[in-house]
Order: sequence, then structure tokens, then C-alpha cells
Amino acid sequence: MTRSCAATPTRQIVGLLRKAGALEVHLRISAPPIFHPCFYGIDTQIETELIAAQKSVEEIRDFVGADSLAYLSIGGVLDAIRPAA
Repeated sequence: MTRSCAATPTRQIVGLLRKAGALEVHLRISAPPIFHPCFYGIDTQIETELIAAQKSVEEIRDFVGADSLAYLSIGGVLDAIRPAA
């Protein structure tokens, strides 16, 4: 969930999970938050399209209605792509 427009469907999914009986919803994003535009992959023209550039992790968690929210750290990405010793 990098873009603001992705947060709304995530919010709806969290609501559906709760409606189905989930007592807790813990959201994990398998990438670091994106704060700045990038033209080499996800074509994001302006920072206002990026939710992490506008809100803290706690504010995003509140918006989507999850009990917890965590992103993969940059260190975690580097660990994941490093060849095994």
C-alpha cells in the first residue's frame, strides 16, 4: 500500500474481515513505505499520491482500521535479496 488510492480498498478489506468475525486485523506490507515519486517502476508523479509522504504509520493504521500496521524495512529488503552465505 503505497498510494493513497490503495488505502481505500485496504480499508474496505479490513472492514470486511471485521464483519466476517475477525477480532483483530494485523496488516503487513512486504515493501518499505514510499515517500517520494519514482518514474522507474511505479509511475507516481507527485508526493501527494503517496500515503506515506502524507501520513505517519499510525495515521495510516487508523485510516485503514487495522489493529497494527508494519512495513518491510529497507534492511529487510536487502536481507531478502542477499545471496546465502
